[in-house]
Amino acid sequence: MTKLPPAEIELLEEFREELAPRVISNVGLPAYLPAELVQVLYKLVCEKVAEHDLPAAVRKSLKEVS
Repeated sequence: MTKLPPAEIELLEEFREELAPRVISNVGLPAYLPAELVQVLYKLVCEKVAEHDLPAAVRKSLKEVS
């Protein structure tokens, strides 16, 4: 797993606090996301996909073969 700098961890903690009531009340998130937070979230999502999924090109190739 990627080691995040303290500033990125702080951004994620703030975002988690913002999301918590929305998760509990099952409400969407029509909110503005700062560029720094988008970058951190993108990095984490890419890491999770890489850990648990095949790259899109490989999935596409497998579909074409089957």
